Amino acid sequence: MTENRKNIETFEQRIDQIEKLIKGSQASEIRDFLRKVDPEDIAEILGEFSLENKLLIFNALEPDNAAVVLDDTDSRTRLQLLQKIDSNRLAQVLDEMPVDEVADVVEDVPENEREDILDLIEKEDAEEVEEILSYPEDSAARVMNPEFISVTESEDVEHAIEHIRGFEVDEEIFYVYVVNSAKRLKGIVSIGRLLTVPKGTLIKDIFDSEIHSVVADEDQEKAAMIMKKYDLVSLPVVNEDGGLIGRITVDDIIDVMDEERGEDISRMTGTIEEEQGTETAYKAAKNRFPWLVTCMLGSIVTGLVIRMYQITLTETIALVSFIPVITATGGNSGVQASTVVVREIALGSMNFSRIWDEVWRQFKVALSLGAICGIILTGLTNFWIKNSLIGVIVGISIFLVVVWSNFVGVVTPVIFRKIKIDPAIASGPLITTLNDVIGVLIYLNIATLMLGK
Repeated sequence: MTENRKNIETFEQRIDQIEKLIKGSQASEIRDFLRKVDPEDIAEILGEFSLENKLLIFNALEPDNAAVVLDDTDSRTRLQLLQKIDSNRLAQVLDEMPVDEVADVVEDVPENEREDILDLIEKEDAEEVEEILSYPEDSAARVMNPEFISVTESEDVEHAIEHIRGFEVDEEIFYVYVVNSAKRLKGIVSIGRLLTVPKGTLIKDIFDSEIHSVVADEDQEKAAMIMKKYDLVSLPVVNEDGGLIGRITVDDIIDVMDEERGEDISRMTGTIEEEQGTETAYKAAKNRFPWLVTCMLGSIVTGLVIRMYQITLTETIALVSFIPVITATGGNSGVQASTVVVREIALGSMNFSRIWDEVWRQFKVALSLGAICGIILTGLTNFWIKNSLIGVIVGISIFLVVVWSNFVGVVTPVIFRKIKIDPAIASGPLITTLNDVIGVLIYLNIATLMLGK
């Protein structure tokens, strides 16, 4: 039995076991059972239950486990819980959460309800949450934890270790940050290094000044790329003056990467990343509408192009049969090329100083694909229509359309990136619609020219 199959069975078995315990109204047994299950697994299955049972399960958890569940569960379930949990219970749970996770929770609720949640936590924590939420959405500071340990370079390791012992943090500490008197970041020292150097060693003699950091207002995707590139488990966040204000840990950056991936997929399909079942039908329709209108208007333009060549189509009606082939192949070819480029940009592997090398590489790929598609379609057309001229027209057209569509698919995301627009927007509906219009124009122009119409 595969590991994936085991996980599926465990997932379903846990749901069945909890449902049986709930039906039997065995509160103590529910608590005992939940203690044996990792809170991350509970967060995964919680969305499968009714709201009443979600509350029952959540309230049966220990506060520290409930904190993990609240942070890891899906947005819809989290919002339902926040709106129904008793305020005293919620205060206990929030007290177990790091400040950055509390900020995520607060961000999920409507603005008119945020103050009620902030009133449940300590004033200092509430101020830190408000500070995090004051930064731009999707910025590095929105995913940072403002709690960190810092020392000055003039201290010795004994003082640094003593400082660490008296410091309470909600997340694991991997590094001690070295700052100057103005709190500007100078370097880092790993916990392991502090514990293994001789007594009396000064921080200035052991700290690493070759560090990577991210400015608070920079995009969180940049922070993810830095951590991935340099295999970091923690990344310091600084303000514009270089002052240390927080740190991003690897678990936060995994969430960022998931979020960015979901955002790109959503934009490439003409939806929105926020559409996760918590929004109203009106809001979902409102956000999808512009893309549908774009496609609709593009199709109208395609229709106008076809109308311009109605004489050619009327006299050689067989040409009409291949319009869907031209539009579908061109659209798919463009989306394939744009997906590759968008992925390279997202992963940071696109070198913009050599962008024309990439365009040339993709062009050669397009020539190969276009030639293969052209030969196949020419042969099929000759077999089906029994007209070699129509076959040549369709074959040449599909070749040119594939080459053109690949070029558009490569260049458009690059242009969007250069003008600081998310290149994912360039994929999906936009490129498909553009290639439909140009593809039909190429096809009918070649047909008119070769048929002498």
